[in-house]
Amino acid sequence: MNAFEIRRGADRGMMRTTWLDARFSFNFADHVDPRRPRFGPLLALNEDRVQPGTGFEMHPHRNLEIVMLPRSGTIEHRDSQGREMLVRPGELQWMRAGRGIRHRQWNTSLHQVDHHFQLWFAPSTLGLEPAVERLPYKASTPGAWRTLVSPLPGDGELDIGVDVVLALGLAVPGRALQIPARATGGLYLHTMQGIFEVHGEGLEDVVLQNGDAIVFFDGVPQLQLQAESPSELLRFDTAAVDPRTGLTAAHASHEPMKERLS
Repeated sequence: MNAFEIRRGADRGMMRTTWLDARFSFNFADHVDPRRPRFGPLLALNEDRVQPGTGFEMHPHRNLEIVMLPRSGTIEHRDSQGREMLVRPGELQWMRAGRGIRHRQWNTSLHQVDHHFQLWFAPSTLGLEPAVERLPYKASTPGAWRTLVSPLPGDGELDIGVDVVLALGLAVPGRALQIPARATGGLYLHTMQGIFEVHGEGLEDVVLQNGDAIVFFDGVPQLQLQAESPSELLRFDTAAVDPRTGLTAAHASHEPMKERLS
């Protein structure tokens, strides 16, 4: 049987301030959980809600590939290289921190909460030239996956230089999502919204809802995701992951990146 784990949204790390409500699926900032340091190249899966007229002041990053997916609200980006842009739902923002960049991320609305997911990936190459892109994408159709990030030519909207495939999926009652079986490789499936059942070999009565995840470390059975209510999911396909360390074989051969949270 393929080794898997259910992770509940209620067990995620949390940060609440007057302007920010954040949930962390992995170690982040002051939240440390030795059981969940990362998942292969995926270092952070944060769900943030930012109050109107507030946000993250100018701060630095380096040697990270950062993907942001707005869910509601409009986010203003400004950076130390002079870029300014607005990012809205239906658009993906990718920021390559590379050898170093500073940026400000702000909720421009005075009325609407900015709700977004922010994903941090370990780069395959350190010290690259910083870059920022905004990319519109088509919404997922019911019962189908929409690939957003992939290293394979023509497979996704964007190649961020990391060995990971990121896809969005939408399951609705009567239109299940399918995931084919594969003998090797890791899978991290995160529930953005909704309630659904996961059916597959070795799985019994697995129900996931907002913030929950199911994780396969090396090898995935054929899965069918049957929605009880419209359900939107984030799917990460990676190389095989060591469940004790969260590392792939490629990452285990290098020293941990001490600067990754800078």
